[in-house]
Amino acid sequence: MNAAIGPLFAGPPGAHGIPWLHVLPILVAVPAAALLLWGLLRGRLAPTVGALAVLLPIAVYALCGLLVLEDSKNVSFCGSCHVMTPIVASIQADNGSLAAIHYGRGLVPHEQACYVCHSGYGIWGTVGAKMDGVMHMLRTVAGRYEFPIKLRGPFDIDSCLGCHAYAPSFRAVEAHQSPDIQKALIAREMSCTGACHPAAHPDAALTGGKGAS
Repeated sequence: MNAAIGPLFAGPPGAHGIPWLHVLPILVAVPAAALLLWGLLRGRLAPTVGALAVLLPIAVYALCGLLVLEDSKNVSFCGSCHVMTPIVASIQADNGSLAAIHYGRGLVPHEQACYVCHSGYGIWGTVGAKMDGVMHMLRTVAGRYEFPIKLRGPFDIDSCLGCHAYAPSFRAVEAHQSPDIQKALIAREMSCTGACHPAAHPDAALTGGKGAS
C-alpha cells in the first residue's frame, strides 16, 4: 500500500454489512441440495417435502438471476463487453464529455455510473435499462453492432432533472430560468446534451475503436 495515498484512496471504500442478494441464494441452495440428496438416498420423498425439493431449486435459480441483473448495474459489467470498453475508458478520462465530468467529480456513484444515467427514473426506467443491456449482449454475441453507436431518440433527461432540477446551482443559471426553455425541458422537446452541454460521450468512444479518450 502506498503510504502517501493511504487506505481510503487506495481503492473503493466498499460498504459495510453483508450484501443480502449474494447470501440469500446460498441460504436457499443449501436446504435445496440437502432435500435432493435425501431424496436420492431414500428413493422417495413425502409429497410436501417433494414439493419443497422442486420449489427450492426454482427459487435459487430466480435469486441467482436477480443477482445477475443487480450486478449488471456495475460499470465493470458494462466494460466487460469489448464494444463498451472504449466508452468505459472515456468516462474515466479527462476529455470534457458530460459523463467524464460527472464521473471525475464524483457526481455519480463510480461503481454504477453507467446505470445511474441510462436508467431514467421509476420502475420502467430500470426495466428499460435492463432490456437495453440484454440487447447489447445479444448484438455482441451475434456480431450485429453498428458503429458509431447511436442513441435511440433524445437522451432521457429524467436522469438529469431528477438530480439537478432542485439544486440551487442549477436554478441560478440564467438560461435555466427562461420559461421557454423550462417548457421545452418539461415537454421533453429538447435535451440537455447537444443543446447547452457537451455530449455524454466523445465520438471516438462510440466507434468501438481502441484508444478512445
